[in-house]
Amino acid sequence: MSQSRMVNMAFMGAALLLWFVSMQFFASVLDMIRPEWDLALIGAEFRLSDLLGIVIGVGGGVALWRHERVFALSNEVASEVRKVTWPTQDETRLATIVVMVTTAIVATCLWFFDLVFSALTRLVYQI
Repeated sequence: MSQSRMVNMAFMGAALLLWFVSMQFFASVLDMIRPEWDLALIGAEFRLSDLLGIVIGVGGGVALWRHERVFALSNEVASEVRKVTWPTQDETRLATIVVMVTTAIVATCLWFFDLVFSALTRLVYQI
């Protein structure tokens, strides 16, 4: 995937996220103020809050895409991500196994120390 396509898809994702969040926000605000204001525009499923969310999402996505600093920063991030050496599936599997074994060993050590210290504490309180 080319760098410009990756950046454009990130802006599309941001616009979709902004649409979803603002749609939920407007639905809850209109429901709190006056539920009858959230009119059904096209059928029962497309309401005024959906339209407001789409307008905010598209407008925010276009504003982010046209903002020079944000666009330049996005391209820099995409070029840096291209330089990353991603681990293979075997390396990821091995690293996961190492983490799980290490976690089990540390948990066992902590359990043992807890057992010893609780026994010592019981002895001290019995005296």
